[in-house]
This record gives sequence, structure tokens and C-alpha cells, in this order.
Amino acid sequence: MNRLHPISWLTLAALAAIASPGLSEPLPLNAALAAPSRAVNFSIYLPLRNTAELERVLEAQQTPGGPEYQRWLSPTAFAAKFGPTPQSIGRVRAALKAGGLTIADAHSGALRVSGTVGQVNTMFGARLRTVAAAGGGERIATSSTLVLPTALQQEGARIVGLGNLPQRHPMSTKILAKTVPANRYGVAGPYWFTDLKQAYDYPSYESTLANGKRLDGTGVHAAVLMADLIFPGDVAAAFGHEKFTVVSGNAPPTVDTVLIDGGGVYDGYGSFEASLDVQQITGGAPGAKVTLFSIPDLSDVHILDGYTAIVESNLYDVVNSSFGGCELGYTASYNNGVDYTYVLQIEHEVFMQGNAQGITFVASSGDEGGLECPAVNYLYGKKAKFVKSVGVPAADPAVTAVGGGNLVTASDGSLGSSYVRESAFGDPRGPYDPYGFGTNVTGGYWGAGGGISTIFKQPGYQAGTKTGSRLFRTIPDVGMQVGGLGFSGAGCNALTCSADDSSVLTAYGIGLGGGYYYTIGTSVSSPEFVSALALFIQKNGVRRGNVNSFLYSQGVTQTGAGGVNAPASAQFYHRNIPGFDGVYTDAKPSQDYNYINGNGTPDVRKLFGMTAYSPAGTPKSPSNP
Repeated sequence: MNRLHPISWLTLAALAAIASPGLSEPLPLNAALAAPSRAVNFSIYLPLRNTAELERVLEAQQTPGGPEYQRWLSPTAFAAKFGPTPQSIGRVRAALKAGGLTIADAHSGALRVSGTVGQVNTMFGARLRTVAAAGGGERIATSSTLVLPTALQQEGARIVGLGNLPQRHPMSTKILAKTVPANRYGVAGPYWFTDLKQAYDYPSYESTLANGKRLDGTGVHAAVLMADLIFPGDVAAAFGHEKFTVVSGNAPPTVDTVLIDGGGVYDGYGSFEASLDVQQITGGAPGAKVTLFSIPDLSDVHILDGYTAIVESNLYDVVNSSFGGCELGYTASYNNGVDYTYVLQIEHEVFMQGNAQGITFVASSGDEGGLECPAVNYLYGKKAKFVKSVGVPAADPAVTAVGGGNLVTASDGSLGSSYVRESAFGDPRGPYDPYGFGTNVTGGYWGAGGGISTIFKQPGYQAGTKTGSRLFRTIPDVGMQVGGLGFSGAGCNALTCSADDSSVLTAYGIGLGGGYYYTIGTSVSSPEFVSALALFIQKNGVRRGNVNSFLYSQGVTQTGAGGVNAPASAQFYHRNIPGFDGVYTDAKPSQDYNYINGNGTPDVRKLFGMTAYSPAGTPKSPSNP
């Protein structure tokens, strides 16, 4: 039986006692006070109701054989039972109106608010200042605690968008391949999506279900949340390189776009990441319908607006997030005493609603190995090292975190990319300034993020696995191809690089001055795993919600059958993959689960019960176009 343990949250007192590093740069003392007449926007979130019952429902929805198994709620049903009451929302509206503020937009549990700096300063006892924003421009922020009026306090209101928190960042790195290499002739890539399908044992593209539909993700809707926009021709260019239409006779996939808060721009700092995500999902599941939710930047307020839109629409079965930030950066110890962990709690509540509706969330585990965060000294311009830490949203128990390492395939002079082995040795990096604060940090590593959360308690689905912690959530949950700073011979930009360092190829800006790029990062592995989930969802004809219960159940089954020595039919995951991420080796905490690949990397047909279908064969063939 798969059981989902109620997800707990640390008390604010416990969080305040954590002396751990974060990433919120203190506002400069000389930061100019924002003009009182300047416009400002932010969001107010109200807490969920009946959370104990919600946790029971989430557990029941993941318990096979039970009366509520996979019986997903509609947004209307969720709001009626667990959302804030109309009366509560009305009281918040009245309080904001009394302060002269305007409701720009409303959702089931959130209000988008606009007003002036002067109105916000007066209502919340703030001293809003003008500070530089990432990528240029300015933003309005305060590093002091906001004091909510009594009416808002009584409703449990929480404000997002005025705190001095850094933006999260995409989890990929690229370098232009001036000439596209004969990638099928090297044991370490670089790989196209077709190579990954053969290596990870996807079902053949020629497989058909009992209803006559091709097993390619048809009918599954996937959402990608990312800053900025993709160039329209890049997906077709990637599929054209692999001769998809020539071999299959079908047109390449297309992508829809939804603009959130005005959306982003072409060739913005998130555009390459968005293109990579879409190509990885459609590459593994070309029949799936992918929609890009474009946000202006990766600040919390826009991220939450994006997730809220996805969940409230209830049109999407699985959601990819190839971005992240330091989990500990939200704690009080590194925000001048202001505790921002409530932002992660808000995000968690949105994820729980999505899970209750059957939506699966997948996120990159991070690209800094076990060292996501610099020490607090960095924030004050002093010498600092990277320290043990994990990223969000990957650490959220309602999310599937995907790590990984370097794939090694057969090299026999053909186009074949059959699986040989994997390794996960991170690349130690020289000193660098991770957030542009003006100080270099030492001791960093390139590799899949992983380790032990200090905020999220252990979910029930991890209780049967030796994760190295009985108290806290650990990540990742699974792994796939990530790559290393050696870029498959493109040149190492680390102190040393693993001989197995590999990459994938991504089409970007084709015909517009771009080309095909070597690409590495957990931003490769996360959307690739989403493509496998799309096939899983299509095959079973039902959403999966928080799929971690299933993934860990399969891992426990394999471990009980002998782990790496289990019978072939129970080898759901590739394990015994050697590696080191700057903190942890592949043996930490065990050979059956570690902080680099989680339960292991998937054999897709075995893991998801598709062995009745033939495997994807050589790239550019009918079984793998």
C-alpha cells in the first residue's frame, strides 16, 4: 500500500533558531526611499482551511484500493472545502479598500493588490526603498517586517512581493556548438532527445494502446513555468534535425503560450531554459500538448501567480519547473531577522491544491551539488564558502525533484545510443560570485543538487526508504541525464572535470543568429522525466497527483528484491552509479537511495509498467523518430 504521510511544517520558533545561510542581500543603508507617489504591486494570500482533512484526502488519493484512490477534486470543490471563505475574502477586501488600495485581480485564495508606496508605507508600517533588480532596472522592496492591520492579521493574510528576496534562477548552462558533432560516435554524447529515449528504455514510437492511440503522450497536457518566451521555430528545428517528419510522416509538435503578469520577452534570460524544457518534454512525448506559462522574471510573486493560474485552470496534468533558489534564503537568520518561510508555505499550499486535483509537479533539484547556498558572510562582502543546503521548489514534498549525472552510451559507429552506464562525479569550481553581490565564494561544485531539507519534514512516502534522515525531506527523488562542465569535450571551465562529462543539444534561435547548443543541468533531467510521466499518464488514462508515493513504492520493491541484484523484471531504476557532489558520495546514505540520483535513474518501460511494448530503438528510425 502506498501511503502519503501528512506533510508537517516547522514552527516559526524552530525556524528562527536555524543558523543557516541564505541569499537575501541586506538592503543598502543608503538605498533611496521610494517616492510616495510611485506605483507598487503585490499579492496577499489567505491560508487554507481544514488542513488536517486535506492531508487525509491527499493520503487517501494515493492509497491503491481505497475508495478515494485517484478521485481528484475540481477547483470548485477544493475551494468550497479547503479555500478561504467568501466572508474572509470580503473582510480582507474591505480592509485593503479602507487603506486606499485597489484589488487588481482575485483568485480563490489570493488577491493581487495595487496602490502607491505612500499607501503601503502607511498601512503596513513599511519603509519601501528603490533597489537594483536582477538583469537591470529597479524594484521596490523592504528588509523590515511588515505590520499588518488587525483585520488582516485575524484572517491570516500573508504578503508576497514586497520582501527583499532574490529571484530564483534557471538550472541550465549552455555553450554554442559551432558545428554540430557526430554525437552518436562518442560514448559521452552530446545527446539528442532520441538518444535519451533509447538509453532510458522508452517504449517504441510505434506502440499503440488498446484504444488505438499511439503511446506518445497523446491527450496529456503539460505546463512549463518559466520566465520569457521561446523562438517559434526552435522546436521544429530540433525535430527536423532528427528527421521526425521524414521518418514518422507526422508534423513536429507545436507549443501554446500563456502570458502571466504580462509575460516575458524573446531572448530574455529565461528564453533558452524555456526552449530546452519544451524540447525535452516533446522529444520524449511528442504527442503531449505543451503550454509555456511565460512570466516576467523568476521572483516569488510571479512564480506564485503562474502556479496559481495553472492550478485554477485545472487543464494540465503535469507541470515542469526548471528553476530554483536556496531554501535557507527564506529563513530569518539571513534576512535581518525577517522570516520569509511563509512564502514557501504559500507555495506548498498551491502545490497541495494541485495534487488534490491530480496535478503532478516536477522540478530540477539544482546544479550546485550539495552546496546550493553560500555562507552568510557572502551577503556582507566577506570571505565565504558554499555550505550544505538544498533548493526550492525541489525540496517541497509535494514536488518530484529530479537530479542525475552523466550518461554513457554505446559507441559502435552507428546511430545507436543504448545504455552502458552512468556516473555522477561533480566538477569542483573555482571562486565565483553566484548572485552578483560583489564577492567571490569558494568551495563550489557543479552537479545535481541534493541533500536534507531544514524546513520540510519527512513525508510518509520516504518513511520506508533509507534516506539518511528520519525527520526531514531529502532530495532528489529520481535522476536522469544532467551533464558536467566538461561539455563533452567543449572545454572544461571548472578546476577539474570528470572524463564522463556529457551534454545534450538544444536548438535555440535557429535562423536568428543562434544555433545548436551543448546544454547541461538538472534543467535537462527534469523535463525529460516529465516526458516519461506523460507516457505513464496516457497509458493509465488517469492523472497521478503527487507521483512520489508511486516512485518510492517502486524503489522499495526493487530494494526488497535485491536492489542492484534484483531480478531483471524488478530493475525499475539504474543504481550503483558512482559519484560525488562536493558533499556526498553515491553511497550516502545507501546504495538504494542517495543525494545525487535519489532512487536511481529510470528504466522507463519497467518503472511505469510498459514492458508489453517494444523499446525505442536507434534514433531516426520508425521506433524512435
